[in-house]
Amino acid sequence: MDDLLVYEFKPLFLTLDRVGPFQSFYKVDFTDNNNHPCNFFMMVSPNGLGKTTSLETFSCLMNLLGKKAIDSYGHEDLDKRDGRAQLDFWVRLRWQGRNIGIVLSVLAGVIGEETFLNPWSPDQLQTFNAESWHKAGFRSPVPGRYEGIALKSDDLLQDLLATLRAASETAPEDNFLQPSFHLPTVLYFSAYRDIPYPNNDNHDCIPQTAQFINERSISTPNHWNYQPVHAFEAHSAYWKNSLDNLLVWLKWLDNGSFEKAQEWINQQLFVETPKLLKGVRRNPPEAIIDTGNNQTHRLDRLSSGEKSLAYLFLRMGAHSTCNTIILIDEMDIHLHIRWQHRLYNALEKLAKDNPGFTVILTTHSIEILRRFTATMGQEREGLYLGGELIEETDLR
Repeated sequence: MDDLLVYEFKPLFLTLDRVGPFQSFYKVDFTDNNNHPCNFFMMVSPNGLGKTTSLETFSCLMNLLGKKAIDSYGHEDLDKRDGRAQLDFWVRLRWQGRNIGIVLSVLAGVIGEETFLNPWSPDQLQTFNAESWHKAGFRSPVPGRYEGIALKSDDLLQDLLATLRAASETAPEDNFLQPSFHLPTVLYFSAYRDIPYPNNDNHDCIPQTAQFINERSISTPNHWNYQPVHAFEAHSAYWKNSLDNLLVWLKWLDNGSFEKAQEWINQQLFVETPKLLKGVRRNPPEAIIDTGNNQTHRLDRLSSGEKSLAYLFLRMGAHSTCNTIILIDEMDIHLHIRWQHRLYNALEKLAKDNPGFTVILTTHSIEILRRFTATMGQEREGLYLGGELIEETDLR
C-alpha cells in the first residue's frame, strides 16, 4: 500500500436507472470517438431532463470511495426509492512495483448480488487497455440497508480504498494551482455560487465589535483536508467555510499560495478593470478588494458575476489534486457573455495544462454551445472534447 500511486483517474461512463428523470437505463459516455476519456465535457438539455441529477449522482458515488460503512447514500432516489447507479473510471496506477491500468466501478442503490448496470467483459477492458475490473460502493437489498461491494480478496482495491481513507485525515502539502498530491478528488459546484458576509452563527452581526472580531481567527478552512469529493455550499456564512478564511489561511501559510491566488484572480477576474485583489487585512481578518479609486470593499460586495467567478477560481486553485474532476452546474449563470468566455477559456486551459484534470460542465448559454460544438471535431493538443445531449425522447 505504501507504494500505491495514482497516475490517471478519468471518468468513462455514468449509468442511471430510476434516478430523477432517468426512469429506465441511461448511460452518459465520457469518452470521445476514439475511446479516449474526455478531459473537457459538456452536458446539455432542456430544464428538468437530468443535467443536475447526473452531476449530483456523480458526486454522490465518488463520495462512497474509501468508506467502510455508510448509513445513507445522501441521495433521495438511492436511499428511499429503488434508484441505482454505476460510475466507471479508467485508472492508471503504480501498485506493488508495477504500472497497471484498471477499470474501477462505483455502485449504489437497489442492486442484487453480482448485478451490475454496466458489466465489463474482457474485450471491453482491452478496449481501454485495462488489465482488470474492480467493483466498489454499496448495494441495498432493501431500502435503508447497506452492504459493501468491495471484495476482501481484491488486494489492489483494498489497498486503494485504504489509501483513500488514510489520506482523508491529512492535508496535502500543495501550493495554489500547483497540485502534486496524487489521489483523485471531485470538486462539485452547484448552480448557486455566492459569497455571503461571513460570521459564525448565521445571524446578523455588526462588524468591528469585539465579539465579531474574536469569532474570526486563522483557522484551517473547511475542505482543506483531502477528500474524494468536495461539494461546496453555496450560501454558508460560517467563517470556516468562507473564502475570506481561505485567503487569510493561504496568506498565513506563507508559501507563495496567496500571491499565486492573488495573481490568478487579478488576471482572470479583474483584467482590463481598475479593480484588484489587494491583500488581506488583520482586523477583522478578511480579503480586501481595491476598486481603483482610492476605495476598498469586501469580497461579499462584488457583483453576482464577480462573486461566481471568484468562488470558482479560488476553490479550484486551492482544493485540486493532480487528478481532479471539476463538475460545474450551469457554468454561465450570473455571467455576462464576456465572462462566460473568460471562464470557458480558463477551464479549457486548466484541462490542457494539467493532464490529470477533467472538466464537466452544464450550460444553457447558446454562445458557449456554439463555440463548443464548433471545436468538437478539431484535433487540439492536450484536449479531448466530448458532450451529451439529453432529450425528452431519451427518457421514455
